[in-house]
Amino acid sequence: MKKIFFVLLLTFFIFNVSAQRKLLSGAEGRLFENDTTSFNEEVQIKLDGLTKYTDYKIISINNDTTLVDTTLTLKKYFKFNYLRKDNFELLPFHNQGQTFNKLGYSFQNESLFPTIGANAKQFNYYKIEDVYYYDVPTPTSEILYRSGLEQGQVLDAFLTMNTSKQFNFSIAYKGLRSLGKYRNTLASHGNFRSTFNYHTKNKKYFARGHFSSFDLTNNENGGLTEESIINFENNNPNYIDRARLDVNFIDTENLLEGKRYYLEQLFTVFSKNGNIKKHNSVILNNIKKYNSVIKQIEDLKNDMIASKKKTKGKTSKKRKKPILNIKTSKTKQNAIPAKNNVKTDSVSVAKLDSIKKINSVKIDSLLIIASKIKTDSTQLITLNKKSYFDVKLGHTFMYETKHYRFKQAAITPIFGEAYSSTINDHTSYQKSNNQFHLQINSPYTGELKVKATYFTYNYHYNSILYYDNQTISDKLKGNAIAVGADWKMKLGKIYLNADASSIITGDLTGSSIKANAMFKKDSIYSVKGFAELTSKTPDFNTLLYQSDYKDYNWQNNFNNENISLVGIEFKYPKWGSIKASYNLIDNYTYFDENSKPLQATETLNYLKVKMNAAVSYKKFTLDNTVMYQKVSKGELFFRVPELVTRNTLYYASYVFKGKPMYLQTGVTFKYFTSYNVNAYNPLLSEFVLQNETKIGDFPILDFFVNAQIRRTRIYFKVENFGAGFTGRNYYSAPNYPYRDLTVRFGLVWNWFI
Repeated sequence: MKKIFFVLLLTFFIFNVSAQRKLLSGAEGRLFENDTTSFNEEVQIKLDGLTKYTDYKIISINNDTTLVDTTLTLKKYFKFNYLRKDNFELLPFHNQGQTFNKLGYSFQNESLFPTIGANAKQFNYYKIEDVYYYDVPTPTSEILYRSGLEQGQVLDAFLTMNTSKQFNFSIAYKGLRSLGKYRNTLASHGNFRSTFNYHTKNKKYFARGHFSSFDLTNNENGGLTEESIINFENNNPNYIDRARLDVNFIDTENLLEGKRYYLEQLFTVFSKNGNIKKHNSVILNNIKKYNSVIKQIEDLKNDMIASKKKTKGKTSKKRKKPILNIKTSKTKQNAIPAKNNVKTDSVSVAKLDSIKKINSVKIDSLLIIASKIKTDSTQLITLNKKSYFDVKLGHTFMYETKHYRFKQAAITPIFGEAYSSTINDHTSYQKSNNQFHLQINSPYTGELKVKATYFTYNYHYNSILYYDNQTISDKLKGNAIAVGADWKMKLGKIYLNADASSIITGDLTGSSIKANAMFKKDSIYSVKGFAELTSKTPDFNTLLYQSDYKDYNWQNNFNNENISLVGIEFKYPKWGSIKASYNLIDNYTYFDENSKPLQATETLNYLKVKMNAAVSYKKFTLDNTVMYQKVSKGELFFRVPELVTRNTLYYASYVFKGKPMYLQTGVTFKYFTSYNVNAYNPLLSEFVLQNETKIGDFPILDFFVNAQIRRTRIYFKVENFGAGFTGRNYYSAPNYPYRDLTVRFGLVWNWFI
């Protein structure tokens, strides 16, 4: 029902947009200055002269603001995928909507509180920081369409509008259905989001929030059988149709679904600059009233002067008209009009005298009113940005439910013995987060926020399990209270940011300290250093798990993971960017070769360096991204490729007369060194260690042609076109081949009213 409602609403909106278009002559009606194409005598949308493309704002959870951008760039091409993110550090499985193997890891901004786990299902899950809010002068929408594999497609659509300057709302839905080339790899995902953003006219109260609902279903085939792997690698012509290859499971699926409710409020208790603005506003209003009264007096005086001139003119006419009538009249009838004129002029003079007296009385009254208005421009106070002072109170509420399910019609020896002939595992997780904070803004403290958080959780199963002389409980339920502070400060061109939190009581323990400093030279370059210390509880599925398969039941009492990292990032738009981080992790928690959770006894040492640079010559550009990784300690349980590179050579230019289209075409080469990649376990939806298979050391070549026509971006891509001559040794995980040569197309289309 929800999907039908959204489609109907979207259809109505499209017709509404079409009905409100106006034909303009010339290019004065262009909506956005950053459009890269133009037409002559095109149908455009006429906006108020004060509306600019900079008024179409996208606001993140951290209040970072970007603009609705309809241009075509290489970065947007890299984001034209199901996740709508650059997946340079990810290795996708063959079907759209399946999981990804990781080529690189990031331990920045780790949550203080544990998650449900099932990390292989989390890639398409929208976190709080993945939801955006909007502020637009006119209704705005965007639609993304992308073809799937063997019957299927992706549709991601959103609509946002302001009902007033104070209130904005948006609705969005991303749906996927893709059958896949191999048997039992159907992906069926739905993701609904709705947001609102509100502030009062005096901007003392702000509120925003969202609702998110998702269901991510995948059929799981367990990968190819040993015989099928031989036929695949030998390129057996009988199995060019990949659906003919045997797989390990034909009746298995897993599902992650849930809902989230989020509300954030902020109220200004006191604002020095706000009081100054209010004070100045009163004085300016008085001055405006005084000037208005004075103008009325001047207008009345001018009317009196004009009336006096008219009276003199009419008196002179009364004396001359009878003489003229005597000279020209031949009958008595000709003299009658002259007498009537005299009477008319006398009445007019009387009326003018009456108006003069009334205006005189009005002027006297207005002078009395003006004398009572207090006007003193010397009382205006100049705003000083260095002397501002604000005190604000804030509240954030979040409630979320998640359910992970694994279903199998018949058991398989791959997972061992089972309690029943059919498998129906179900893990539930509910959590809530209530945070209150006091925020002080001043030139001496910067933006200082003191916060207190009350966190509750309930990770549970349906019953207690008694197995092999051990008792596995049915739940992990409790709460925790954390206190902390956020701090932001700007000193000239230096930006400082720090965040500290610690759990002081409850059923969990943990703490976090994060800090960074950035020097920014306008838009020329920036240098940023960062450091983090985090102690957190491992994911709940490593602490407690229940399954109908006997080997997948455990309860552990692990120590907190302790993450320490430092790094530096340098950005220079003309050259590129480089980011390096060094990570130390104690008690690193992982799944071993038997899919059992373990904690490492030695410290993980992980170095990661990522560089990006582009070189252009005329209309050709070579864009390069290279990542180097080194695990100096902990390589037995933490595996990454040493080198990952992506190089794109492309041509970009306007085509055809009048520049109606912007064209972008080229080839992308991606490569990573071989390593013992993690294996995928569909029962847990986790990646586990394995020591038998290495993958990598094969090129991935993609050819693309992208075009932009006004605010529509069109994408055409041939993926892995080198599959025919590079050999059939490309895999995403053991037993899971990477995709063969595949043709994809799609578009992103923006509408504005």
